[in-house]
Amino acid sequence: MKNMKWALALACVLPALGYAQQNYTLQGAVGKVDKPAKAYLRLNYDGKERIDSVEIKNGKFEFKGSIPSPMEAHLRIIHDNAPFDPAKPPKQDILPFFIESATIKFVAADSIKHAKISGSPLNTENERVNTMLKPIYDQYEVLNNEYKAKSLADQQDPKYIKTLEDRANAIQQQTIDAKLDYVAKNPKSYMALMAFNSTLPPEFDALKAEKIFATLDPSLQNSILGKDLAKRIALVKKTSEGVEAQDFTQPDVNGKPVKLSDYRGKYVLIDFWASWCAPCRRENPNLVKSYAKYQKQGFEILGVSMDKAADKAKWLKAIEDDGLTWKQVGDLKGWENEAGVMYDVKAIPMNFLVDPNGKIIAKYLRGEELDKKLAEIFSK
Repeated sequence: MKNMKWALALACVLPALGYAQQNYTLQGAVGKVDKPAKAYLRLNYDGKERIDSVEIKNGKFEFKGSIPSPMEAHLRIIHDNAPFDPAKPPKQDILPFFIESATIKFVAADSIKHAKISGSPLNTENERVNTMLKPIYDQYEVLNNEYKAKSLADQQDPKYIKTLEDRANAIQQQTIDAKLDYVAKNPKSYMALMAFNSTLPPEFDALKAEKIFATLDPSLQNSILGKDLAKRIALVKKTSEGVEAQDFTQPDVNGKPVKLSDYRGKYVLIDFWASWCAPCRRENPNLVKSYAKYQKQGFEILGVSMDKAADKAKWLKAIEDDGLTWKQVGDLKGWENEAGVMYDVKAIPMNFLVDPNGKIIAKYLRGEELDKKLAEIFSK
């Protein structure tokens, strides 16, 4: 599985519900590679990285073990035991693949990264699907070559750049459609779970995703990745438009507790930001403009800092420098800010617009989009 196009690094894991352990055997035959060369197997699940190693003798190595469900894995070969030299780092000889309950064989002339995989239905299916998607992915290369062939003036032309973006977006949608079609036709295949997972950006329609997820076989839903995905959908669903905003309490700059529910009866924008975040600071003038325009009509902003305690002085200075006159709160736990965790904030700036009844009516409103939304609200 040399071109794993659907892999996503997921950090959140649901509590284990009792998986049936699956036994695996990995057998490698890599040319004349011999000791002191070693093979390393890396797995990552339940929030822990697991690394096993064996010596390679006459090109042969073997791993045996068990896993709770199929998952991504990596094989790596270190060909000698020379001390690490940062000036001459060793070449990476790594093969990503899928590990499952099977006897999986890897055969290569000299490097594991060039190995052919056999005995694994899952890796065979991955190759088949990658082949199916290749004509779509190749369209990106066509765009890249077209761009490279253009003059510098054309490359900097906003109209031309817009056409490139439009065509790239069309290719992306074509890719998503192809993957979702595969999901619908192969609800019992682990690759369907991988395909579906890869179609979901940081922000997605959680209700639609929940319906698709429900069509997958229960064995997939209960796999490591399936449980990760279920939790991700549940988190996004909690902050979907139309859902009641989760209440929270955070201290303001003077340590006084402030509740989101204090803003009932008004439209309030929950704005997650930080003093060190350049895009946030660039966005602040837009917020200042919108606040000045609509504050008297019932619009408020509640700034939530993702700064750490060590940066409190920088946070306070940024508030003053950027002219942020609305309420600012933060528990100063950085990315572990309790409100940020509650709202699944993984990137900033991020915001949620809440109506007077406490329901989320929009999110990620940046630049002119916020002003347009507020104009729509207050012109009624």
